[in-house]
This record gives sequence, C-alpha cells and structure tokens, in this order.
Amino acid sequence: MVAICSNASENAAMKFQHTHYNVIVIGGGPAGSATGTFLARRGYRVLILEALRHPRHHIGESMLPAGMPVLAELGLDMTVMLQHHQPKYGARFFDPQSQRLETFAFGLPSDPIPPAFNVRREEFDTQLKYTAMSSGCEFMEDAPVAQAEADREPIRVTLADGSCITADFLVDASGAAAKLARQQGSVEMLPDFGRLAIYTYFSGLPAAHPHERAYLTMHLIEHGWIWLIPLPGDITSVGVVLKKTGLRSGLNPEQQFAAAIEESSTLAQRLKPLEALQPYRACAGYSYRCQPLTCRYGLTIGDAGGFLDPIFSSGVFLALIGAQRGAQAVAESLSGNSPEPLRQHRQYMADGLRVFESFVRRFYQRELVRNLFFSRHQPPAMRSAVTAILAGRVWDQTNPLVAAVGRSDGNTTPGIPAATPTTVST
Repeated sequence: MVAICSNASENAAMKFQHTHYNVIVIGGGPAGSATGTFLARRGYRVLILEALRHPRHHIGESMLPAGMPVLAELGLDMTVMLQHHQPKYGARFFDPQSQRLETFAFGLPSDPIPPAFNVRREEFDTQLKYTAMSSGCEFMEDAPVAQAEADREPIRVTLADGSCITADFLVDASGAAAKLARQQGSVEMLPDFGRLAIYTYFSGLPAAHPHERAYLTMHLIEHGWIWLIPLPGDITSVGVVLKKTGLRSGLNPEQQFAAAIEESSTLAQRLKPLEALQPYRACAGYSYRCQPLTCRYGLTIGDAGGFLDPIFSSGVFLALIGAQRGAQAVAESLSGNSPEPLRQHRQYMADGLRVFESFVRRFYQRELVRNLFFSRHQPPAMRSAVTAILAGRVWDQTNPLVAAVGRSDGNTTPGIPAATPTTVST
C-alpha cells in the first residue's frame, strides 16, 4: 500500500503498483518518457508522473539530426517516423532586408531516409509514452506533483492529491515547471533572448521555393524572427518570436502576430488568403537557466534544467541526449553509490547548452547573424561548422565554433568573416 501523507485520506490518494520505486520521474514528455525507458530497460522499477494526459498540445516540433540515434535506440526507427512525421533536410534563413535566402542542408530532399523530422508533439509524445510503458515503466497521468524531496534516501514525492511515494532516486523532467530547481531557487531568467512567442497553424501555405517543405525556415525581422515548420498533412506551424523591444502595447496575441508578419512582406502575402486552423497561442518568459542541483539523489533532464530559445530547436534535442546519458549516470550512481557520474553528466550537458547559448546570443545581434548566415564569401569550412551546430553537434571540439565557446568573451566569433551585402532573388 502507498504511504499516505497525514493531510490526505486513503480514499483520496492515487493507487500505485508498488510502495517503493528505484526511480521516480516527474514529467511524461520526451525527457521523462525517454529517461524512464532507458532506466526500465536496465531493470529498474520506474514510475513516471505526468501532470496532464496524453495526447496534449506542446510546442517544439523540430528535431535535429544528432538526436536521431537516440530515437533509434528507443525503438522509433525510421519506418515508424516516416509514417507519422514530416522529413526535415535542413534549415533556411531569410533576411527581408537584403532579400537573401540561405540554406544549410543536412541532406538532400531526394534521400529516402531523412536526417531529421518535424513532428506533431501530440503524436510524438504519445509514441514515447507507450514506448516507456512497453519497456516496463509505470506511467501515471493526471498526477501533478506538489513537492519533491531528493536530499536524502529514500527520496519522497508528494502529489497534489496528498499521495506520497518513495524511491531511491528522483529525475526531474517536469519541463518549464522545473520542479527541483524552483524549489531550490536556482532558476535564472535570460532577459536578452525572445520574450514572447505567438504561433498557430495554417493549411495549404503556397510554396515559394522548390522543396520548401523539406526545410525549416526562419525569417529575420527587426526585433525577432519568424519560424515556418512544415508538418504532416500540408500543415505549417508559423510562429513569431519577439524581443522586448518588439512588443507593441495594446495588442492581443493575434494582432502582435499580424504586425510582426508584415515585417516580412513576402510571407505576409503568402499568409494573407489563409485562415488559422487553431487559436493563436502565446508563450512568454520561457528563457532561463538553472544552477546545478545541490540535492544528492536528484537529476534534472531537458527543460527542467533550463531552456534558451526556440531558434535552434535545442529543446527536444537536449531532452533526448540528456535522457540517454542521464539514465546511464543515474544507473552508475545507484550501483556505485557515488555522485560523481551525476556531476560528470551535469557538466557534459552544461557544455552543450553553453554552445547553443553562445549561438543564440549571436543570433540576436543582427550584424553577427548576418556574418554567420548571409556572408557572401563565407569559407566552406565555416559554413560546415555552422551547419554542424544547426544539426546538434555541439560537443565536437574539432568544430572551430564549438572550440571558441568559452575562449572569447567578446561579441565576435573568431574566424567569421565580415558580411558582404548582396541581393538575390527569393
């Protein structure tokens, strides 16, 4: 029988299969489901607590090539992915000011096996949920967590209904809720990135370029950027990300969206005859980092450990990599009764996050981003370095852009040539 907190009756408490688990995972999104899967396959008794119920809406539809091996290890092979999701062959950047369009290709649209995918998160997250369950995880939905204690063993989790569960270890994959970090007061907001994202979905967006749906496209605007993410069924996710300087007072989300779209006249004309398929959704205050946890038996995975900005699709990617490596660190920590594997894991993930953060900061400095993405005479080696980071290869020290992170405290990136203004047809 489950331990019951003194302020709740037994009838109000949720029922679980066990009285004690090896690992409790808070959050049933990609980070939590993948971590639970890897741990359950190692023989651990795992409970995943999801506050909502699948399928549920979530933003973050763009995958990166460097994350595909993790999905393959989870069992979501390319055949499954091709049946349900949109192939993605690279990323494109469009600058309305210079009318330049640059494509950074991960592969060719003619390749039968794409390097990455754009996904409907409702379906993708549900796939990962059932993967976790089939691997042996107990998956409890409608189970919001009120309090988590991971300073000593056994760790203790209290749910909103008063139920208390214990385990040997706690993994926080609660996303932006960042349960453990917020309890410790270690969440630091990042004010210099996008402050507001507004997005919706359109059907039948007319193609402006051959193979356009093979790529994720970003339009630069004065105080932010716009994403176009092709999804299955001729659907396109269109989102506007604005810095604080781009927010217009007195406008609702739909009006803010429309005003930003007008800054890219080509896109505005393409969207003009279309109607949004869903209400406009808005997200604000989503850029933050978390200091390393001080608790001995807890680990954060994915957005529970910090989130930068949607520009380079790092969220789900870092969640998957963190799940794969974090599960190994948890297993080694439990078997060896040592915090060292957890420390090493935290450092590894912090190194990758730092590379993304450096890239994001440069993106929001317009002259630097034009050097990175629109330089007319960019050396092939530098273009390859940019493409590799866009693909998620942020731990490769042979990449000069990765190696430069931490060495340069200024606003320039070593080795990047000055931009040469040019105009091309779009």
